Amino acid sequence: MEPSSTSYHSQGLVRAIAILRELGSATSARTLSDLASSLELPKPTLVRLLKILEEHDFIHRDADGYAIGHAILDLGENYRRQANTADVAAPYLRELATATGLTANLGVLEGRWVLHVVVEEPDRPLRFRSASGSLDHTYSTGLGKMLMSALPTEALAEHLPAESPWPRFTEHTITDLDAMVAELAVIRERGCSVDQQERDLGVICMAVPIPNLARLNVALSIAGPSGELGPAEREQHLPLLQRVAADLGNNARFITALRAAHGAHSLEIA
Repeated sequence: MEPSSTSYHSQGLVRAIAILRELGSATSARTLSDLASSLELPKPTLVRLLKILEEHDFIHRDADGYAIGHAILDLGENYRRQANTADVAAPYLRELATATGLTANLGVLEGRWVLHVVVEEPDRPLRFRSASGSLDHTYSTGLGKMLMSALPTEALAEHLPAESPWPRFTEHTITDLDAMVAELAVIRERGCSVDQQERDLGVICMAVPIPNLARLNVALSIAGPSGELGPAEREQHLPLLQRVAADLGNNARFITALRAAHGAHSLEIA
C-alpha cells in the first residue's frame, strides 16, 4: 500500500529534522557515509534531503563534509532576542507571590552582589519592596547565601566584601568568612537558605536553587514580614517554592532567555 502524500512529506520532515539534530550535535563536519550510518538512511534519500537543506542554507557543505548552516544560526539568534527573562519567569513568580502573599524574587550572582532578575510583589499594602534589576549584598540575603552555597570555598572571596568584618546591617548579620562557610554548609545540607533578618529587621527571606539548569547558578526566593515567615510558615511554603523552582528549571525557554540576557559565562559555576 502506497503511503499518502501527507505521511510521505511528514516522514521527509522528520528525517530532515533528524539530520539537523545530528549535525547540530557534531563537533566537526560529517561525511555522507557518517550520516547514512548514524541515521540509518539510504544514501539516495539522504542526498535528496541534504540538497534541499543546503539550498535553504540550513546546512553547508565543504571538503570535509556537511555542517550546520547560517540559517539555523540566524533562527537561534532570533529566538534569543525574542526570549525575555522577565516575560518567561514572571507568571511563575506571580503564582508564588499570589499563593503566599509574599514577594517572590529570582536572582543570580553579579560579583559581590545579587542581581534581582525578576521581582513580583503580592497585591497587599504591607509587603517587602524590591525591584527587578536592582542589586543587593550577597552575604546578608537569603538569595545571596543560596547562590554562594553552590560555590567552592576558594571562590567565595570574589563574592564577599574585601575587608573583614563586613558591614553589619542588623544584629543578625554574618560578618566574617568562617561563620559564612559554616552557614553555607548548613544551607547545602538542608537545600534552602534563610535570611533571618540579616539585611533588614523585621524581614525574612527563604531561597531555594533552580534545579535542572546544569551549571547555571540561579535561585528563587520569597520574602516578607518576620511574623509571616516563622519556622512553621517556612515549612508550609517550602514545597510550593521548590515546585515553582522546578517548573522554571524545566522551562527551556527560560534557560535560553537567562543565558541571552545575562551571558552564559557569568552564570556558569565550576
